[in-house]
Amino acid sequence: MSPVDPPATDPREPPRASRREAALIAAPVTAGVALAVAYAFHPDRAGAPGMLAALGALYAVLAAITVMWLRRRGELRAALRPLSGDLARGALVAAGLYGMAMAVQLALAPRGSPREAWLLRLYLHLGDPLADTRVFTGAIVFVVAALEELVWRGLVMRALEGPFGQVTAWLLSSALFAAAHLPTLFLLGDPLAGPNPLLVAAGFGCSIVWGRVVHRTGRLPPALFAHAFFSWAIVSFPIWRP
Repeated sequence: MSPVDPPATDPREPPRASRREAALIAAPVTAGVALAVAYAFHPDRAGAPGMLAALGALYAVLAAITVMWLRRRGELRAALRPLSGDLARGALVAAGLYGMAMAVQLALAPRGSPREAWLLRLYLHLGDPLADTRVFTGAIVFVVAALEELVWRGLVMRALEGPFGQVTAWLLSSALFAAAHLPTLFLLGDPLAGPNPLLVAAGFGCSIVWGRVVHRTGRLPPALFAHAFFSWAIVSFPIWRP
């Protein structure tokens, strides 16, 4: 009687996404977000409620797809399992990123320099940073940012890990998140300061941090809170004021 061969893969582990599946996930998400960003940050929609609604609607759909994908793979409970300390850990990471954003602002776009226009255009597009409505805007941004993190780390990065491995998927998903914000280079650009790199650079740098948080914890909630708190703080406590 011949011995039974051991299984090729651990049945307790979810199947690794193929290169084709990863491409069919990453490419449409990147393209769809880029289109939504182009719509939301068009000058005609500066300060308009529809600006954030467009991004929120897209991410709500993508988040639902992410949840279904994770459930089908048997990863949903493990990926979204909350633990004590998640809120504090996310807030701590967000505070560190906020401090870095202020340092970058002072170094790259100090008050009085032509590059200050980059921040001006970003904040004025979101609405008057001194208006009472910034509380409402901040709340919407908090929710949209949490959905963003669920999609990019829970779906895109996880799918890319199948064919490319953890490190490459981490870097590639961060690059794709930044690429999805490329329309803002020109939509938020300034005739004197030139194309506006703020959202593209912040998207890549912050994604590196959030992806690392996911890898360190093995779960999504700490990164969800870190992304949401950081985005909320940038809107509710502007690093630039008129």
